Amino acid sequence: MNYGSLYLAYKVNDVYGKKENCMKRKSACIVMLLVCVSLLFAGGAAESKKDTPLKDASVYQVAEVAKYIDDDPSSITGTVRFWTAFKGDAGMNDIITAFNKVYPNIKVELNTYSNNSNGNVGVDTALMAGDKIDVLHTFGLNNTTRRWQNDLFIDLSKRLAADGLDVKKEWGSDAYTYEGKYYTIPMGGLSNYVAINMKEWNKANLGKLPTEWTWDEYLEASRKMTHGEGASKVYGGSDYHSINYFAYPLRQMKGYDVYYKEDGTSNFDDPEFLKALKREIMAEQQEKIWFPLTVYRSDSMQAQMTYTTGQVASIVMPNVLRFIRDTKTYPVDWITGFAPYPVEEKGQPNYMAGVSIYSHAGICKGTKNFEAAYAFLKFFSTYGSINLVSAGHMPTWKGTNLENAVQVIFGSREKADKIVDVPSMLKVVFDYSSPSYIENNTKAYSEIESLINQYVLDAHNGKLTPEQALEQLKIEADEAIKNAE
Repeated sequence: MNYGSLYLAYKVNDVYGKKENCMKRKSACIVMLLVCVSLLFAGGAAESKKDTPLKDASVYQVAEVAKYIDDDPSSITGTVRFWTAFKGDAGMNDIITAFNKVYPNIKVELNTYSNNSNGNVGVDTALMAGDKIDVLHTFGLNNTTRRWQNDLFIDLSKRLAADGLDVKKEWGSDAYTYEGKYYTIPMGGLSNYVAINMKEWNKANLGKLPTEWTWDEYLEASRKMTHGEGASKVYGGSDYHSINYFAYPLRQMKGYDVYYKEDGTSNFDDPEFLKALKREIMAEQQEKIWFPLTVYRSDSMQAQMTYTTGQVASIVMPNVLRFIRDTKTYPVDWITGFAPYPVEEKGQPNYMAGVSIYSHAGICKGTKNFEAAYAFLKFFSTYGSINLVSAGHMPTWKGTNLENAVQVIFGSREKADKIVDVPSMLKVVFDYSSPSYIENNTKAYSEIESLINQYVLDAHNGKLTPEQALEQLKIEADEAIKNAE
C-alpha cells in the first residue's frame, strides 16, 4: 500500500483549493476518495490504452457536480508537452509533481518560452507545425485572441459542459470566448499595484503605506524619493515597461473594454487617454522622477531589472513576487511594501485593484493525446493553479485556498518577513474582493495593440506630440475595427 500517494491524493483538495459551497466541498471529497481507491489498487502502471478523440458532449455522462479529477486517473496514460513562460522553479515543477501524484501514468514535459515578441513568434511557429505543443499557457488577450482566430486551439466547450465546469462560476468570467465557444480557460490573473522599496520610502519620511491614493499623490511620493545624478541616480517611481500600460488608468476608471466606444469605434479620443499619456511623459521626460519608457524599450530592459538593482524606488508592477523571492538571482537588501494601483480621484471604483484575468490555457490542435492533455489542463487550471503565485501571477479558480500562498511563495512566514511587508502584500496583491477589469471586445485587438506600441512610443520619443499620436492612433484603430467586421 502506497501511503504517500494515498495521503497526497486525499489532501489535494485541502492544499490546492476549497470550494466556498459546502455541497461542492462534499463532492470534491467524494472525487478524492475515488482517486485514493484507484491509487491503492492500481498495482503498478496501468495498461496503455489508445487515446480517444474529443467527442460530442452527448457521448459523455454529464456530471451532476463539477468534475475536476477523472474517476480512474491511473488508467489515463501518455505524454503531455506543456508550454508556459514560467520555469520549473517558478511553481511549474510543483504543479507537475502534484499532478503526477494523482495521475501517475501521464508524463508532463515542461517547455519554457519567453513571453516577448520573439518568444511568441516561436510559439506560433510551433503551433502551426501542428504536433509540437499539447497544452499551452498563453499570456495577454493579444496573443490569446490571435491564436483563437487562427484555429490553433481545440474547442473545449462541450467537454467542459459535460464535466459540469461552468467557466464563469469556476474562473470568474465567461467573457473570454471566440464565436461563442471556449477554446481556452481563463485560469490565470494579475494584480496591479505599486511595489515600494521600504528603505527609500522611509528615508523620504513618507509615513504609512497608503491603502488608497491618487496619481498626484504617487507623483509627489516619487519626487520625494528621487535623488542622485547620472549612473547613481534613483528614480522615485516608474510605470511598467510595457507600452500599453499608459492606458491602465482608464482601466481603473471604466472597468471594461477601454479601447472601444459603445458605437463600435475606438476610444482614443477620450480626453482621459491624453491626460494619462501626458502625465507619463511629464514624469519621465520633464520632471525625470520616473524611469523613462524610452530606455526600457531601447535597452530591452524590464521592470524587475530597474527595481531589484535599486534604480527605481517604486514601480507599477504586476509580478514583482516572481523575482524578489529568488534571493540568489535578485539579492535585494530592502523590504518590499505594496500600495494599491493609484486612482484619478479618491472614492472612485478601482477596477485595477482586484485580480484581473491575464493568462489562459488550452489544448492545441494536432495533439495526439487529448485525454492526457485534458486531464492536465483541468488540474493546472484548478488545484494546481495555486502555484502561479510563485511566478508572481494569481490563480482565478474560485476553489483556490490562498491560506497557503505565503508558504508557497517564500517557503515560510519567517522567510517572507525578510523579503516583503507581509500585511501589505496580503491586502494589496491578494485582493480578490475589489472589482477587476474585464475585456469582452476583441475586435482587431492585436492590430490595436500594435498601433499603441507604435504611436505611444513615438510620443515618448518626441516624434509626435501626445495629441498627434492619439489622433493618428484613433484613425488607424477605427480603420482596423472596420476591416475586422
